[in-house]
Amino acid sequence: LLRMLLRLDAAVLFLLGALLIFAPNQVEKAFHFTNLPPAVGYLIGLWGCVFGTMGIGYLVAANNPIRHRVWIQVGIARGVMECVLGLVYLARGIVTFQQAGFGVILAAMISIAYLVLYPRPPRLVKASEISPPPPSSP
Repeated sequence: LLRMLLRLDAAVLFLLGALLIFAPNQVEKAFHFTNLPPAVGYLIGLWGCVFGTMGIGYLVAANNPIRHRVWIQVGIARGVMECVLGLVYLARGIVTFQQAGFGVILAAMISIAYLVLYPRPPRLVKASEISPPPPSSP
């Protein structure tokens, strides 16, 4: 399940990254942001670069999640930060629920999923737990 989540997250990040880089105006319209200065497209494109490169990291982590636990930690931190930021902007009335609600809910769900599926290193088992002690001689 963790590998599938990492691959899904990577695919979403690649798609969002590509949209932010190649269609920033359409992204602005989809999120109901209007009348933004053209220079905002540059910032949106930079954000797309970040998403695309993060997607690469998640794909690498999907091949060996235990070895690349740091990417899962990044996913948890990213989700928590996105969720908190969205809630702050909603509370301050800067954005509407229609603009940020889906992202806030999705970020919270991603963080929870990564926390639940976080890879734990294998537990070492003592030899005494595996087999009974040898019989003692009289």
